[in-house]
Amino acid sequence: MSGSFVTKETGPVVVTGSGGFIGSHIVLNLVKRGYQVRACVRDSSNVPANAHLNSMNQIGPGTVELFSCDMMQAGAYDEVFQGAVCVFHAAAEMGNLEGSTPIKVYEGGVDATKLVIDSIKKSGSVRRLVYTSSFAAVGHPCEEGYQYTEESWADMNQEMRREGSEWNMDVVAKNREVAYAMTKVESERLVYLEGEAHGIDAFGVCPCHVIGPLLAAGHQRPWAWQTRIGDMLEGYGHRRMFWNIVDVRDVAEAQVLIAENTENTNGQRYNLVATDESGLIKQEELQSILQELYPDLAIAGNSEEGSTYRSPVAVLEKCMTQLGLKPHSVIEAIRDNADSLLQWGLVTPRLGRDNWQRKDNKLDLSSKWNPHVYPAIDPELRQKLESEGKV
Repeated sequence: MSGSFVTKETGPVVVTGSGGFIGSHIVLNLVKRGYQVRACVRDSSNVPANAHLNSMNQIGPGTVELFSCDMMQAGAYDEVFQGAVCVFHAAAEMGNLEGSTPIKVYEGGVDATKLVIDSIKKSGSVRRLVYTSSFAAVGHPCEEGYQYTEESWADMNQEMRREGSEWNMDVVAKNREVAYAMTKVESERLVYLEGEAHGIDAFGVCPCHVIGPLLAAGHQRPWAWQTRIGDMLEGYGHRRMFWNIVDVRDVAEAQVLIAENTENTNGQRYNLVATDESGLIKQEELQSILQELYPDLAIAGNSEEGSTYRSPVAVLEKCMTQLGLKPHSVIEAIRDNADSLLQWGLVTPRLGRDNWQRKDNKLDLSSKWNPHVYPAIDPELRQKLESEGKV
């Protein structure tokens, strides 16, 4: 829609999921730019949980006002969207809290996004929607080393999917990863279609492994990338993985730049990924960086020997060329993530250097976040594990 870009002078903006890791950084970025921010949280009366958001009013020059919004309740956003010019939709069901299931993860994407769109249409004022999707909506089965772009979608190459990871609702009921990827793809496409139909410019951002400084103690969530850094500081190993690192501050900055851009139009998506090869690293390389930053600590890495599959590969290009994003370095992201965990007292670092990762030597410490007790797992599997005393 021509002239739909926003500035701090055009009116208030709304951030859903403001209490979360990414959402909080979006709010902070907007406040520093002078915006009037309406921050949607689970419970605005929970003073401890919202302290970091309320404190942003002392940072200025913008302001923050909190609103209690149940993302699964119809009409929950009607009042807060009235008179707003842009919505940053960062609320989602991640599946990492007790009581979650794969179905709740799916519904917390598609159904919740439909309710956001309904409230946007009722407002008559919202001109832009920036949706926090995920690289889970991008990464499809591929050969090792394949480079993804904004044209990549997770439902491509379905014939390459392993048994039990097919894209259908039977699998969604049992598999959190499929549920999350499907809901992000469907939600992202939905906002573009609704944007086209109703004259709203909708955009999607697809962040990969998001790390960086935690703004609140509550941002240390089980099975989150920023928390995994803390595991490594404490000496807990993880399964081997290939990291594609993006700084949470860049995820927030990119979204505001998208909203303010005068040239982009409905349906554009942006991969928020590593700036270059420096952010495409194996876990043992991440371990080495942490060891250099914290030479007195015994930093863990892989929980076992083996090879690492080089994927996902994607680099930050569109955000820099079109939006002018100037990303943080991977060292800054790793350091500031670790420093914030230590400053909040959220980890107990493991002292000493035992070089446990040498050949034929295992640490015998597995991650605190046991994948078998991930909250959003197959309910039947959970029941079986409980009967066997494994959860």
